[in-house]
Parts: sequence; structure tokens; C-alpha cells
Amino acid sequence: MSAAGRGSFSSGRRRLEELAPLPFVGVALLLVVLIIATPVLTGQSPSGGVLAQPELVVDALPGNNSTHYYVRGLSTTARYAEVNLGFAFGFAWTGSFPTGPLNWTDWVNGSSVLSVDRAAYEDPVAVNVTALYTANGVNSLYAGLLAFNLSTPIGSTTEILTVVSATPGIGGFSTPVVDLPVPILLSYVGTGGTP
Repeated sequence: MSAAGRGSFSSGRRRLEELAPLPFVGVALLLVVLIIATPVLTGQSPSGGVLAQPELVVDALPGNNSTHYYVRGLSTTARYAEVNLGFAFGFAWTGSFPTGPLNWTDWVNGSSVLSVDRAAYEDPVAVNVTALYTANGVNSLYAGLLAFNLSTPIGSTTEILTVVSATPGIGGFSTPVVDLPVPILLSYVGTGGTP
């Protein structure tokens, strides 16, 4: 490029920067992104958005004989058309999700609710949870199939909660009971169910 060509390019760029300084262009782009994303983040989109995402919160106290399970949305005002929280007990803990048939005998169900909860006194326990969110005629179904074991490893004094999952998108983990409660996001599984 010749010196004359570089000079006209440079002066054109300078004129553009005078009309639209870069900091203002950045702020304008950020505002455009926020305007587009706000309905999704606040739940005003047809499927409820990020704040309609339900989570299973697991809580226990060291030395206590119960574990508490809460199903609720990330938003405190996300009302679910239906929430089902089922429990199965009496299986052998192997460190992975039980392979044998589970007897889902203990259910907590709610319709048009903000949350459901239950305490379990048995250990290990398998939990089957679904939450159906409906907004503007659009359904979003979330689910989780998990197993929990609360134990104190040999040679330790620290109680550990071990979680395994049979649901894609939900990973297993272990954590000391003193670090509870812990939220587990449920997986989006489609638009199942009816409002």
C-alpha cells in the first residue's frame, strides 16, 4: 500500500473514531446483548428462562440421622405446574447407581407449587425427581435420577455424602457433610407432560 493510501485509510479511521468512540461502541453492544438476553434470564421467555431451572438441594447435619431434599427453582417465584419427588430404599450401596429394580414407594407430589421437600431417614437412598414448568403455553420438563450415600470412611471422622447419577448432564461427586447444603441442577429432558 502506498503512503497516500495509508494516509487516507488512517484519516478515514480517525473520522470513524470521532463519530463512534470505541468505549461507546462497546457499551452499545453490551446493551444490545442485555436487551436480547433479559427475557431469557428473567423468565419472561416462553419456556421460563434460566430462573425456571429447578435444582435439588441436599442438606444434612453432621451426626444427624436424616438427609433433607428440596426441589425448587433458581428463582424464588418459579411456580411449577407439577413436581414429583420419589424415594427408593433397601438396596445395596456399590458406589454406582443401583442396577437392580428400585421400588419407588415414597412420593411427594405437588401441583402449582414453588417447591417440595422431604426428609429421608434411610441410607442409602435413591431419588427420582421431575419438575414441569409451564409458561405461555410452553412446557419445560426437568428430571434427575440420583442415589445418595452418607457414610464415614474407615479411619476418618468426617461424614461424607456421595452422590451418583443415572441422568445425563448430572455428574456424581462426594463432599463432606459440613459443606452441605449442595444444589444439584436438574437436567432439561424436553417438553413432556401437560399443563
